[in-house]
Amino acid sequence: MTVAVLSDIHGNYHALRACYEDALNRGAEQFVFLGDYVTDLAEPRRTMDLVYEIIDRFPTVCIRGNREGYLLDFQQGISHFTPGSKSGSLLFTYEQLREEDLEFFCGLKISDTIRIGGVAFEIAHAAMENDRCYFEEDSPQIQSIFSQMQTSYLLTGHTHKEYIRTYGGKTILNPGSVGIPQGKSPWPTYALIRVEKGVVFPELRQVPYDRTAVIHAQFDNGLVDKSHCWGISILYDVITGEEGTMHLLENVSAQGDVCDETLWHAEAEKMGMKFTKQEILQQTKI
Repeated sequence: MTVAVLSDIHGNYHALRACYEDALNRGAEQFVFLGDYVTDLAEPRRTMDLVYEIIDRFPTVCIRGNREGYLLDFQQGISHFTPGSKSGSLLFTYEQLREEDLEFFCGLKISDTIRIGGVAFEIAHAAMENDRCYFEEDSPQIQSIFSQMQTSYLLTGHTHKEYIRTYGGKTILNPGSVGIPQGKSPWPTYALIRVEKGVVFPELRQVPYDRTAVIHAQFDNGLVDKSHCWGISILYDVITGEEGTMHLLENVSAQGDVCDETLWHAEAEKMGMKFTKQEILQQTKI
């Protein structure tokens, strides 16, 4: 039994397509998605259509991510999105989605327990009871996560950083991010899990792909117009594999007003970000 585990696609259709094809070439028979299918990148509909195609073709388990939670909160009037760097990316995505997409998200759990080749795995976008809990491989709270595990394996995403960590006979596997990787490489990452006679063989995969189409879509589909500096900084992350967007948000927040677009622009300039499609294509030599 070989299962592909994918997380944090964030609307990057082209990265998902590359990882999907790589998984098929390596004999994947089932798929597990750990949430954050959309937001931040500009092709949410194509991304969801490919997810539905995979569900139709293969046994597939899907978990809801925190980004899907944000979108459902907006639908229910719990939260509010506006154009601009603060929440324009979420607004763009919500406006692009169809009713069937929101119904799909609404029907998903934030965690579950499944069996792969007879072996039990807990699966979650983050922690089993909290889809926004953030823990990296070396985070202090990871020992608490180990102690809470009811099985020997936990598949989790959210951090965009791939790792396999074992402690006390238990293993946490984070496949990294398909759409916006921020681990050891800028290339999309996912996991292949092979189970033979009850023995688990995990593999982390990196998949190069052509990012030109991602850059074009970010501008041509209107996400940059709606989200301003946020949409630009996401491209910075996609190209470099760094956490530029989070650092940008931290810098702007430290100044006190996350609704001030001039502040976003000034801080992005300090970080060396470019603001036009041609500048980004030229700078990155894609």
